[in-house]
Amino acid sequence: MNIILILLIILLLLMAVVGGTRGVQSFFTLILNFFTLFFMIILIGAKIDPIKVTFIGAMIISFFSLFFINGFNKKTVSSLVSVITVIILVMIITYKMGINAQIQGFSSEQIDIVSFYSLYVQINFSKIVICEILIGLLGAVIDVSISISSSMNEIYKNDSLITQNQLFKSGMNIGKDILGTMTNTLFFAYTSGFMTLMIYFKQLNYSLSTIMNAKVFCSEVFQSICCGIGIILIIPITAFITSKLMFLTRNNV
Repeated sequence: MNIILILLIILLLLMAVVGGTRGVQSFFTLILNFFTLFFMIILIGAKIDPIKVTFIGAMIISFFSLFFINGFNKKTVSSLVSVITVIILVMIITYKMGINAQIQGFSSEQIDIVSFYSLYVQINFSKIVICEILIGLLGAVIDVSISISSSMNEIYKNDSLITQNQLFKSGMNIGKDILGTMTNTLFFAYTSGFMTLMIYFKQLNYSLSTIMNAKVFCSEVFQSICCGIGIILIIPITAFITSKLMFLTRNNV
């Protein structure tokens, strides 16, 4: 615990030195998000529907991450709407697939661990997998969305003659540049988990076909692909909503 406290202090100091006031805001936003996630786990453990808890929790985390750091303005509003839209779409796309894939619960490799646990927790682990996907996706889509909406906001403010279609195309071009780096970020993040898993399977002398059909491996691949879908969807959705919102306010004026 002392080590964790020291690391938190170092993180706070570094964020304050590098980011100034915004860095400090980001640190406390991170703490708020941690407690929100912890509270979500408590609610799920209390047998409340995991999908509903995760969806509401995702909206709260998005609100903290966007408005506490960037303030209340058109770019953060459009980003929030875009993130919520993508979360709903990914949830709809992956829910049926996740249930049919039956990648919930524990694998045969974890039988020794299962023997120490009570099997009467009465939690639908198929839904937990969907929750993991949504939470894993959340940070990435918030990052991509605010980057696109912020850039589009600057273009809009500095070019009074730009049309809505041109602004949308600019947002798409910005998103295409971000897509490659964010895809790599997701790839390496999940690959780090795969490395440990692959070493484990290698020690058990599993064949490639056995690995490809293992429940643990399929769960990791399923989550990474679903997160990739969310990253792709956030780009056109943010570009469309931001361009609409910018010109909606202009027309109202």
